[in-house]
Amino acid sequence: MRPFSLVLAIVMAISIAGLNGFTARAQSVGEAEQDATQAEEQAEAASRLVEAAIANRSEVERELTSTIARLNTIAAELSSLSVGLDRISEQIGFADLELASIQTDIETRAVDAYMSALSGASMAVVNSKNVEQAMVTGRAVEDIIGSEHAAIDELIAKKRDLTNLQAEFAAQQDAVAAKQAEYDAEVEHLASLYDQADADVASAIRSATAADAEYRAALDDVAAAKARAETESRTEDSTTTTNPTTTTTTPATTTTAPSGGGGDYPWTPPPEVEQWRSLVSQYFPSHRVDEALHIISCESNGDPDAYNVYSGASGLFQFIPSTWATTAPAAGYPGASPFEPVANTASAAWLAAQYEAQGLYYWEAWSCKRVLY
Repeated sequence: MRPFSLVLAIVMAISIAGLNGFTARAQSVGEAEQDATQAEEQAEAASRLVEAAIANRSEVERELTSTIARLNTIAAELSSLSVGLDRISEQIGFADLELASIQTDIETRAVDAYMSALSGASMAVVNSKNVEQAMVTGRAVEDIIGSEHAAIDELIAKKRDLTNLQAEFAAQQDAVAAKQAEYDAEVEHLASLYDQADADVASAIRSATAADAEYRAALDDVAAAKARAETESRTEDSTTTTNPTTTTTTPATTTTAPSGGGGDYPWTPPPEVEQWRSLVSQYFPSHRVDEALHIISCESNGDPDAYNVYSGASGLFQFIPSTWATTAPAAGYPGASPFEPVANTASAAWLAAQYEAQGLYYWEAWSCKRVLY
């Protein structure tokens, strides 16, 4: 496994160090926007790390497949060795008793052969009536001795075979132990791969969540800085208008602000959000259009393909899978993708209307409702 966790730790440390800089909030709009840009970059980097950690875990899963194949092979070999070991053990069990008596049998046969040789040869000479008969009797005695020697040789060979069988048994035991150790090592390797991959994914997700929270907070700071700047501008305009010595009046900015959400600061949608005004106007009440665009800006920045890798939120209004599964069919878009702008927008309008019908805040379902305060 590649040293992904080390790289992840280093990059996360850099990210966290960078994010700590946003604890001291900017006082001007320019500074707030700069901090927001930096926070966005950090959030995007953290999101990419989540994707990298998940991809790395996929590699672990692919390695899992080959590891399981190796484990199956090792297990089969281990089973075969164990069967052979049992067979040899059974043979040795029967042979142990025989081996115990072989030495005694050999010694007894040796003594008998020796005694037969001594007594047989002398008796053959003494009892023979002539030399020819003695020669015939001697050959018979030699046959008896030779037969005893053959029996002794056979027993010695059998003892040698059983001794070899015991040696083979010991060797098989060593082979089984080695194969078992190999199997245990593969299992431990697999477990460590999973533990590390899961830890990397969890760490990346936690860091990405923190980075995203910093980015959202930075956006709030931008909005607050703009509100302060606008308030100061209106104050200056009011002072200029009411000053009798002043002959000219500076008109106040007339940029449309979101209505119905409690906020009174002006806001002009960026082009990537403004492009959806016509679509939003088809499904939302006219007094909610600017609010809806504000929600889109906060949730997806106008990107219909926006996707949050750790919550699954998708599309312009960032529906999470569970909410989309119930809202889209109710809004008339069963089976539609949350990345379809029309289905996403229509479903958002339906959901907001449902909350309002229940006496709740129109944008209650969205965490980005804070941008309207």
